[in-house]
Amino acid sequence: MLRIGKCTGKVFGIWKRPRGVGVSFPLGFERGNDDMDGKLYRTMEFIMNAFILNLLWLVVCLPILTIFPATTALFGVVREWQKENDIKVFSAFFRHLKANFKQSFVLGILWIVFTFLLIGDFIITNQMQSNLKYVLFAVFFLLSIVYLFASISIFPVIVHYRVSWKEAIKNAMLLSIGIPHFMLLSLVMIAGTVGLIFFFPAASMLVFSIAAYLIYALVSKGFHKEKKVQTNYQTAAN
Repeated sequence: MLRIGKCTGKVFGIWKRPRGVGVSFPLGFERGNDDMDGKLYRTMEFIMNAFILNLLWLVVCLPILTIFPATTALFGVVREWQKENDIKVFSAFFRHLKANFKQSFVLGILWIVFTFLLIGDFIITNQMQSNLKYVLFAVFFLLSIVYLFASISIFPVIVHYRVSWKEAIKNAMLLSIGIPHFMLLSLVMIAGTVGLIFFFPAASMLVFSIAAYLIYALVSKGFHKEKKVQTNYQTAAN
């Protein structure tokens, strides 16, 4: 079983894996013994595990309808990766896939329906002859921004809060409004990922998991901010 995490022992030009069969590299150096070698090792380890996670996500996304459950599992693994730094990639991915499949599948259907409704609203509004259409355009535009930001934050919310799908949607929207600068940065990151894949298709074998890793790191700042506000509120109440 491939693992994300710390490798034990020394590696001297041969494959040596820790218990649980982890990812290690025959680089001819001891991890952590030299600062340069340690950084190189950790970088290669990160890239290898990101590739494995990316490949799992791509395979599970193939049926199209499983994109939402697969992406939820992707962010679930990323969350564990950032918090624990020592997890089994395969078991963690499919554990999150199984645990959140029903909820994320329902959310995926709702997201598709809402997307078509929003597009339909823009089409109908564009055909209006009165000046009211400009007001409606502004309303739908703002709604589209919140919807777009919520589409990014919904996956970290699902794996972080463990709530019902209704609460997940509400929390995703509130989080999007609370940290718009991080949401905008995440959107730019996604656009950059798409652009990179357009010019270098082979990058699709790696960039999705790295983008998820960076996006969760940004969104988690919103979680910490919310927790801090709640703590301050409870302290003031007492």
